[in-house]
Amino acid sequence: MIIRDFEPIAIIGKGAFGEVRVCKYKRTGEILAVKKMKKEEMYKKNQILHVRAEKDVLAEANIPWVVELKYSFQDEFYLYLVMEFCPGGDLMSLLINKDILSEDEARFYTAELILALEAVHKLKSIHRDIKPDNILIDMSGHIKLSDFGLSKKIVLLYFYKFFEFNK
Repeated sequence: MIIRDFEPIAIIGKGAFGEVRVCKYKRTGEILAVKKMKKEEMYKKNQILHVRAEKDVLAEANIPWVVELKYSFQDEFYLYLVMEFCPGGDLMSLLINKDILSEDEARFYTAELILALEAVHKLKSIHRDIKPDNILIDMSGHIKLSDFGLSKKIVLLYFYKFFEFNK
């Protein structure tokens, strides 16, 4: 897989060392989000482990509450994460556009966020960067968590709790 397999449509986000574009996958016609990250910047800013954490969580998740990682690949200069595209945008944009959510909308998104976080915790991961920008809205109006660059696995935490419990 190479980046020329994707036809760029629009830039939908920019980050510390990359950007996210809506692209059309030429082989299937599927509309996807392609996160393109500069390797050199990742090394300079010592962010390799953060990028690895994001890729690992997305690859492992396979749950409806987390944006789906379709493919990942790299070339000489960039690392690419190809994910499902959520046409509803993010919760921050929704809040800006609506100004105020109705009580029913607020209850709905809060309930979905709780379920999403519970599902991520069952994967023994902690997101650590929950904010409206990282809560996407899919074509059905449901939320999906994205941007797991600051996430942590909590395997050792469970080990220590088990050890203390059995003293």
